[in-house]
This record gives sequence, structure tokens and C-alpha cells, in this order.
Amino acid sequence: MRKNNLNACNVSVTAWSHCFSYSPRAKTWLKMFAKATRKFVDAIDPDGCLIPVSRVNESDNLTVSSLVIKRNPFWCWQRPRYIPTDFTLNDVLLGERPISPVLIETDFLNYNRTMENNTTGGAEAGIGPGNLNIEGKGSTKIASSFGSLKKQEVDLQKLLRDSKDRRLDFQHSLLKQILQRQREVFALVKERIITTQTCMVIEQVHRGQSVSAFLGLTLPKKIQVSVKNGSLHSDSNVVLEIPANTALAYSIMELNVNSTGQFELCLMPDSYGCFEVDSLHKSKTNLFFSAPFEPSIQKLWNDLENLQVQFKVLSGLPAGIRSCLFQQITLLLKDKTAISSLNLALENLLCGRESDLSTLDKVPSVKKAVQTTLELLKEKEDADHAPLETVPLEQQREPSALTATNVLTSALEEMTESSLSALDSCCDHPTLQALHILVQNVMENKECFLKDSTLAALAEKDTYSKVQELFGSSSVMLSKEEDLIQVQVSSQQGHSPLILCIAIFGLASLASQTD
Repeated sequence: MRKNNLNACNVSVTAWSHCFSYSPRAKTWLKMFAKATRKFVDAIDPDGCLIPVSRVNESDNLTVSSLVIKRNPFWCWQRPRYIPTDFTLNDVLLGERPISPVLIETDFLNYNRTMENNTTGGAEAGIGPGNLNIEGKGSTKIASSFGSLKKQEVDLQKLLRDSKDRRLDFQHSLLKQILQRQREVFALVKERIITTQTCMVIEQVHRGQSVSAFLGLTLPKKIQVSVKNGSLHSDSNVVLEIPANTALAYSIMELNVNSTGQFELCLMPDSYGCFEVDSLHKSKTNLFFSAPFEPSIQKLWNDLENLQVQFKVLSGLPAGIRSCLFQQITLLLKDKTAISSLNLALENLLCGRESDLSTLDKVPSVKKAVQTTLELLKEKEDADHAPLETVPLEQQREPSALTATNVLTSALEEMTESSLSALDSCCDHPTLQALHILVQNVMENKECFLKDSTLAALAEKDTYSKVQELFGSSSVMLSKEEDLIQVQVSSQQGHSPLILCIAIFGLASLASQTD
């Protein structure tokens, strides 16, 4: 029995340690660049049309007039995904006369920004008659100095004249592949923001751990081991140097293509691209819950009610599968890139496509968690249904373990890193079940009292503070007067409250104790 306790303790300490020693070098320079460009766009164009560049090596494929594939989402809370290609508009045109776009280049702005994130946490475990206490603190600072930036944009009037009556070559390999897929359309890069000089993104990380333990083990001779105030501190700096003429952000125009290959540029912000080929109209897929967004408690509740069938699929899975899925997905909450990789892999699995997980090679534990999740769901899907590639596209979002997990991961992917971190801190079973009841009560306009046994897990001061942080990160205000909890949803926060509720309902369904 003592041996089992010791092993359990080792697992807990290892899992906790992984939280605080997640090497910034393992995240790679790619992640630093993506975070810096995302914050850059959030700062200068939060509600506009600029798209952050996620990889430095994408810059060469994002010149003005380059082709980008826009993959429209299925769920209404998702944002579109943009995939740069190796081709320009000229590459897919019929005829030998190329279009020569004229660039208009102007000074843009100077940009310098510093982001800081502080993390604390701890763990306590019993080893026989002894206890082991661990505390950790960490801080991360990312400084982005892009310096003077320029904007390059295409001369639209000339482009419209040059592209009039031109046709796309449907025999081109890229077009053939796009036409075989739903929810994907062509777009053209119309402007981009570029660096004018060599600049840097610097990540500074400080980590510290302290251990305090007293162990007493009953052996042939009683041996006592004590370790007091043991400590470990480490610092690391990672510098990413970005060359001049690197694209940081860009905007696009979608293409409306008819059956003859002729196309129109979608110039208005609310106009969307499509393909019309051989009487097949392939355009922006109707989103699940695609009605105009109405930010209200009633609309939020209606959307959650429509998703209950998906949550029931998760809670109805065998206990072993639920437990494994919960373990793997909560591990991935520590890495937004991993969540995105898992969600894309699930979408590919729904369409019978293979996924490339090579971006996770430097983080083996995370890659293993993604692979385990995919294998588990694929085995479950194959056992319940016909092979995925034979399922008609319109049925691919029917309730199943795969689609229900996709609902959850698609919501997690839309959360910010701070929201994911706050959610991770609330991912013990009692807290998730209490959050599930709390959201249900709010949606049903019921009063929520901490003295209620179903909400008792939230009464503890530290837990309530974590939950308050989680709700605040999704722009939902949580407050209490004595034992009464009050929740206020802003009318200006888009889908953030819905995304939070999906994450809570989905994880709570997996954490359910019933079989």
C-alpha cells in the first residue's frame, strides 16, 4: 500500500513540475513570433481586417497578389482559418498575359510592446505518514520591438482593370484540390504590414521552485528524511531576430468564381467568396447557429440547449474513455498551439484526411497527448459507425464522440492563453461540476447560493478567486454578496461567454463521475 502511495505521489509531482518547467525553448521561436504578431494586430486593429502572420517563413508567400486559402468555420464561435499558398494569382490564370500589380507603399507606424505573465502554484501529496509540499513561481516577459513599419497595398483600380474578363484554370492542381473541399475559398492578399529593418522579439523567463518535505517510512529500520527550503531558480533568454521586409500582418479580398472561371473581387467587408462550378455552388458554409448574433442570456441559453445532445454524448461515454479524454485534453490546456493542432486534426479526421503533427515534435508529451486523443476517438468512431471517409459530408457533424469532442476543442481554440490558464486552474472534478451547476442556474434564472451543496466547491476562497479570474478572462463578471453569487454578461462581448460555457459544459461532461 505504501508503495502505491509513493508512486501516486511521484506522478502528481511530475505533472505539477511539468506545469512550471515547460521550457520556452521547447515552444520554439515560431510560437514567440506568432504571439508577438497576434498581440500586434490586437493592439493596432482589434476589430478590423488585419490577419496576423503566424510563421516567419510564411512571409515569402504573403506578397501582394499572393493566393490565400480561407477555410470557413462550421461552428459560429470559430474564426476562419487562413492558409497561405505557394502561388500567386498569375499562377492560376488562363492565358499567357500576366497581371502586373502596382504596389502603393507608405510609412505605417513605430511599434514597441512588452508583455508580462506571472504564474504561481503548488501541490501537496501524502507519502505514507509523511507529506510533501511544493511551491512554484514563474514569470515570462516578451518584448517586441518591430521599429518602423511600412504598409504595402495593391492599386485596386489597376487590378480591377487588368483582371476584367480573365479566367482561372480549373485544371490547375491547386484549384482541383480546393474544389474537392467544402468551406474553402480563394482570397487575394491586398495589403501587408512589413518590417523595414532587422528587429527582435525577446522572451525572458524566470522560474523558481521550492520544496519542503518530511518523510517517515516504516522499513526494517525507521528512516526519516527531511528536506527544508530546498530551492531552484533558473533564467533563460530567447531572442528571435526578424529580418527586414518580413510580413507581420496582412488583409485579403475573397474571390467569387463562376462556372466559366471568371471571377470578381469581393471589395466590400461583408461580401464573401464562393465557387460556382458545374451547377455546384460552393460558398461559405452555413454556420451552426448562424442566425445574427444577439448578445443576451436567452440567446446564450438557446445555443447551449442546442448543444446539449453533444454534451450528452461526452457524458455517456464509458468511464475509461471519458477519463482518458479528460486527462489528455486538460494536459493540452497548457499550450494553445497544441489545442489548435488537436482541433485541426479532429477536423481532418472528420473529413478522412491525415494530419501533420510535426509542429509538436519538440514537445513529445504534448504530441503524445494529441495522438492518444485522436487514436481513442478514431477507435470509438470506427466501432460505432462506418469508416469516416464513407460518411457523407452533411452527416459529419452528427452527434458522436468525435463531433462532440470537436465542439469542445473548437471552443478551447478560441480562448486566449490567459483564459486557458485560468480554466486549467479550475479543472478538478468538484470545481467543474460546481461550475456546470452555476452556469445552468444562471441560464435558468435561478439564484446561486454558496451554501447549496452543489456549489460548495466554490465557497473556498482560493477556488472562488480562480473561478472569478476564469469568468473575467471571458468578459463575464462574477461577484458575490455574502453567500449569493451573481453573474453579469456584457452585451458587447461577442461569442466569449458562449465559448466559456461550452468549455465548462464539455469538460464537466468528461469529468462526470457517472457511468
